[in-house]
Amino acid sequence: MRRCSASRAPGLVTRGQIAANLQTLGVEPGDVVMLHASVGAVGWIVGGPEQVLHGTFDAVGPSGTVMMYVGWDGSPYDVTLGLPALPPQLAEVWPPYDPATSHAVRSWGVLAEILRRWPGAVRTGHPDSSFAAVGPRAAELTEEHPLQYGMGERSPLAKLCAVGGKVVLLGSPLSNVTLLHHAEHLADVPGKAIVRYWAPILEGEEARWVEIEEFDTEGCLPWFGARDMFEAIVQDYLQTGNGALGQVGAARSYLLDATDLVAFAVEWIEERFSEPVEREIEVEVVTAGPGEHHEIVNLFALMEEKTPGAFAQKRQLSTRVDEFLEDPNRRVFVAHVRARPVGVLVALKHSSDRGILEEAFVDPEYRRRGILRELEIDASGYLMEQGCRAVQVHVEIENAAARAAWRALGYAPSEEFLERPL
Repeated sequence: MRRCSASRAPGLVTRGQIAANLQTLGVEPGDVVMLHASVGAVGWIVGGPEQVLHGTFDAVGPSGTVMMYVGWDGSPYDVTLGLPALPPQLAEVWPPYDPATSHAVRSWGVLAEILRRWPGAVRTGHPDSSFAAVGPRAAELTEEHPLQYGMGERSPLAKLCAVGGKVVLLGSPLSNVTLLHHAEHLADVPGKAIVRYWAPILEGEEARWVEIEEFDTEGCLPWFGARDMFEAIVQDYLQTGNGALGQVGAARSYLLDATDLVAFAVEWIEERFSEPVEREIEVEVVTAGPGEHHEIVNLFALMEEKTPGAFAQKRQLSTRVDEFLEDPNRRVFVAHVRARPVGVLVALKHSSDRGILEEAFVDPEYRRRGILRELEIDASGYLMEQGCRAVQVHVEIENAAARAAWRALGYAPSEEFLERPL
């Protein structure tokens, strides 16, 4: 007997419901819309994922246009990134990018490939930052996409703003708003990271390799906040009363004005990055003793302050620190930046072959700078010396940022913990 996948949101969602929900959200006939969608978040869609696009086309009407960021699944970006010259053996075997046939990036969701192959779809000639669009203004949005700095002037993102377009997110994370790469390009701030890579494009029937330069889409700006920077920008934008929030099917959805969002984001970025920000910092990790008692208590107090629902008093924290420092099966590690304590991690030898990491905390001002990694290296090294063969860390299921941080360090979910072998 076939059953509905447990990964799908409950309830059936039809094309008509999607169109009606989008119109309630604020999508109007004739709109030019850049779409980001999580099909699974929308629900169990009657007729399959393509009905999300049918519903979106119904909402914008025959005079409207829908665009998506589709990329190229065969891009050599990761292989050629930073190479001063193209290896000849690579050039001989790598097929060129063909806007008509090259597949969209599969990991970005099923709709990118469906839209790319939609009747009448037009796709940009950029071999990595590829966009596809369907509708009366599709050619206008996608033509003459610059190879260099493909998120900047004359890009599909710039044209989306020029035509008064909108961004729609259907269950897609706020961090996925590709339009904000255009804001990064426009912002007048120092220290933007630049990357160079090679890609083959089709000219007639021949492949031509080109070196492409652009602002780094993975780390253009030295952002170290607890949240993804794009998520922080969009949340701040929404909190000022801009944008619209609603439901499309079962998906929490947003409608954002492209021009207004870019202007907000440029100002947001320039306000925070007008002065150069140091990308690399030197971290010193020490095994704490009684002399570090006070700074550990202060770090624990800051952790309590940043943890919803926590209420431990400083005296209780002091007692807890004493217990950790005096326990022969525990080691407390403290990270310093320029003699300032910025992070703490406690390692416990739980059994003869298993260790546990506790009380992991990094000052929010210093997150995303490798401090947790440095603490984990010292803590797991201590546990290995004690004969442990695996180490666990307990992370609350709703703490997505912490779970992502630990998984980036090699930890994988077990039945109860995030865990990795030593």
